[in-house]
Amino acid sequence: MGEHPLGRRIVSAGLRGTGGRQSGGGIFALSAAGLSIVVPNWNGRALLERFVPTLMDAAHAFEAACGQPTEIVIADDASTDDSEPWLRAHWPEVRFERSTRQQGFAPTANRGVHAARFPLVYLVNNDVALTAGTLPPLAAHFRDPNVFAVTGNAYDFASGVLRGAGQRGRFRRGFLGVHSRFFVPSPPAQMKPLSTLYATGGSSLFDRDKFLALGGFEEMLAPYGWEDVELSLRAWKHGFDIRYEPRSAVWHQFSSTIGAQVPRRRATATYERNRLLTHWLHLDTHAQKISHGLGAGVRLLTSPFSGRTEYWQAFTNALALWDKVQARRAELRKTQRRTLKEVVRRIDVQMSRAEVRPLNAASAPISPYIRPESFSSFPAASKRAP
Repeated sequence: MGEHPLGRRIVSAGLRGTGGRQSGGGIFALSAAGLSIVVPNWNGRALLERFVPTLMDAAHAFEAACGQPTEIVIADDASTDDSEPWLRAHWPEVRFERSTRQQGFAPTANRGVHAARFPLVYLVNNDVALTAGTLPPLAAHFRDPNVFAVTGNAYDFASGVLRGAGQRGRFRRGFLGVHSRFFVPSPPAQMKPLSTLYATGGSSLFDRDKFLALGGFEEMLAPYGWEDVELSLRAWKHGFDIRYEPRSAVWHQFSSTIGAQVPRRRATATYERNRLLTHWLHLDTHAQKISHGLGAGVRLLTSPFSGRTEYWQAFTNALALWDKVQARRAELRKTQRRTLKEVVRRIDVQMSRAEVRPLNAASAPISPYIRPESFSSFPAASKRAP
């Protein structure tokens, strides 16, 4: 990954707000019309069988509502199950981009975005259900050429409880907390856009050109964890905007891949390593760095007493990448236009708006997933020759 001269020109153009707008209600006039749905996949055949029909439904609805073409791309991470033959038998129009070796989420997602043919890319996990109303509200935000990505509401697939929405950032004990959420219970017809700290890699719409210009997800963070937060911070610091759209919703069968197939301690060590790396890349001030150093030191001293020895493993693995992090950090600072503190403050200001509410266990609404009856007709239609 990494920036290149062309990428910097694209970023600079976006920051200056160059480029035209379409008249009327169409989405922003990018280099070509259309939307690609990109799904990273690893041994997810059963999940694809459950959720690909919902992607087809959402794609058809977007085409009808926006008059633009779509495609679905499965970016496979060297699966050993029958994901590919099953897809070719049941959904031959879905593109399957295979890898000869397993690399993890960031490289796989980056490869999928590179393979995408259209200027808007909806990156979605293979355990997420979409509806006919998921994509158009997100795409409408790209009328603004400064928008990097947009994310919506994520309900739990089993319970229907709202678990993902807008994200705030809070510094506490030397670390940036990224799981303080907010939502809009009843979005008004005319609503000023809302910003969010990060666009989740599991269900967000991205401007493909900007994504590639920034280098995509940081592959140092492979196999998984914090890559969406890191890329979002990078986009914010470059001067782009990341938005939360409460009129768009998905239903997520959480932890279906990593949680089901990776031991908990190993997963925790990987997440904690990437959390450290993201902080080392993006903390700006001496005060932030000192606070972080103290916070990390306290965790190292106390974690063995609580049985969390994986934190030592995470720190050791992160420290091994120190030189690479410092080189990457120096590169990022050359094009930085905002500080992390400015980004956090910008999102905090929104909390005073009348329509915005904090999201917690007490306030979270419930909206069960309803399977459309039309699903049964899609497989037969998908087998017809174009």
